[in-house]
Order: sequence, then structure tokens, then C-alpha cells
Amino acid sequence: MSKIRRNDPCPCGSGKKYKKCHGASNAAWVNPKLINDSLDRLHQEVISFAINNNQNKINEQIKKHDNPFLQDNVETADVYTTGLTMWILLNVPCLANNQTIFDVFYHHRRATLNQQTSNAFAKWGNSVPSVYEVITVDQQQKHAVTVRDILTEDSFQIPFHDGDDYLEGSLIIGTLVPFANQHNFFYTLIKLYRHDKEVLRNLLQQYTNETGGLNRNFPNFLADALLLGVDANEWDNPLHEETAQLFAKHMVDKDINDEIILKGVALWNQYCKAENPSLKKVESYAAALEYLVQKTLLASTNITQGQLAEEYGASPGTVSTIFRKLSNVLSDDVE
Repeated sequence: MSKIRRNDPCPCGSGKKYKKCHGASNAAWVNPKLINDSLDRLHQEVISFAINNNQNKINEQIKKHDNPFLQDNVETADVYTTGLTMWILLNVPCLANNQTIFDVFYHHRRATLNQQTSNAFAKWGNSVPSVYEVITVDQQQKHAVTVRDILTEDSFQIPFHDGDDYLEGSLIIGTLVPFANQHNFFYTLIKLYRHDKEVLRNLLQQYTNETGGLNRNFPNFLADALLLGVDANEWDNPLHEETAQLFAKHMVDKDINDEIILKGVALWNQYCKAENPSLKKVESYAAALEYLVQKTLLASTNITQGQLAEEYGASPGTVSTIFRKLSNVLSDDVE
């Protein structure tokens, strides 16, 4: 590496000249990529530590925050449990000496970390969940996503990984933790597509203002936020909603773009409002809906009605009949 000159930008990324940053104090500079690689490994380690050593404690906390209003919707209940786990690891002092699971892991590992990595990792314990709006996605290089806290308006850059699928304007519930020159979501993130940002901001402000802030009140906020999403779907028949969920699950398993999945759900919702179909087997309708989406929105030529009928456990003839009904009603919307 060539020698850094006094008037060169400091390689730490501060934007200052080297002589007024690390060059002035003779502080050691460590490549941010090395720090971030270490933090990525620590991220995986702390999750493994939590699951392997503290699953019972996590389950106890989840049980304390059971929400009966979410139990009728299995998918939403699962998302709620996942969100609670994210919160428990960093924010709930459920271990001896009033420590969080993260606290215990950090104290166990900090002696093995260099100073810069340790300083960044220690800050994770102060991170609290919030709601973020996806502002920009680098469509060319896909190396960064900009998100903004809908309450504080602070913006953050997070890395874009292969397989990530962010929609500009969509909302995310998650806990951002600091890295060397960026942030990332801890453990998981919850994508929200059908939520009104202003309604969600007011809800976030409400729980932030309560005693203990969102750090203490996150379970209630998360449940209310998820229920807003359930209400936003406006399904008149629970079987119609179950069909949409089954369709979405199969599409997610195939790594189909979230935007396509949402369009498919919207088409199904539109069909239900127009025809109010009486369902005997949701699998047949979900398979027919996927075939419609595959043929029209994805222009797929590699999938047949028979394949989808087998995949969903439905009759090929029934799938074909339902597909024709869907096509007739939605023809203007899928062309």
C-alpha cells in the first residue's frame, strides 16, 4: 500500500484530511472491510449462541407476550414470534445479573476483539427496533440500499446482498446496528407492503412516548402494526385470505420477486371482490392463481397446470377450470 500523504482523504472514511483525522492523533486505522467481516461473523455467532444456549429463555419471553388477536392468522403469528426474538436478544434483560443475551455474549467475546471492532459491536446493545422506509435501491451495482427512520427521519445505508429484494417506498420493521461505515439489520427484518406510512408513524410515536419507550413496548407495537396489515387486506372471506397466503408461500419458496407476489395477491383480491367465489379447496384456487401469474406477469413457458396441480395437491381439471374463470374476469388487468 502506498504511503498516505497528509492532505489525502483519511482512509477511515470520515471525509476529513488524513492530517486532521487519524494522521493527527497517530490513531491506528483498520480497513473497514476487515471490521465489517468480523462483525458479520459476530452476528452469526451471537445468534447461534442465543439459540444453542438460551432457547428456553427466549421461549419464556415469547410466551409472556402471547397475543390472542394474532392466533387466527398462522403466518402473522409466526412473523410476530420472529420479531419478538429479534427484540429479546438485544433488549430484554432475561439472564442473570439483569443482562440481555447480547450482553452475556459480548462480555464473553470482547477480549478477543480489536478495539475498533469491539467499540462498534458494543453499540449493538443500545440499538432499539424502529420502522424504516426504503428510499433508494442501487439498481446498477446493487451494493447499497438507503433506508430512513420514519420517526426521526435519519437515513442509513445498508449493504445489498444477493437474493435481497427491496422495494422503494416499502416499510421495514427492524433493528439497525452499526458497522464500520454502514448499518445492517440485526437477526431479521419484517417487510410491510400494505401499511399506511402515516398511520404507522403515529402508532410508532404513540408507543415511543409511553414509559420505557419502544424498548419496553415493542411487543404491543409489533402486534398492532401487524394487525394493521391484516386489516388492510380487507378479505371478506377467511378462505380467500388463506388462498392468498398459500399462493404467496409457494411463490416465496420459488424466490419470486416480492413485487410480483403482491401483484398476484392484488389480482386475487380483485377477483374475490368481483365474484365472491365459494371455495371448497383453497389449493385449487391458489394453484390456478399461480398459473395465471406465471403465464401473464412472468411470461413463463416452463410450467404447466398439471405441474402446479401436483405441487398444490389439486386436481388438474379443477385448476384448469378455475384458471379460465380467473382469466375471464381479470383479462383487462393482466394483459
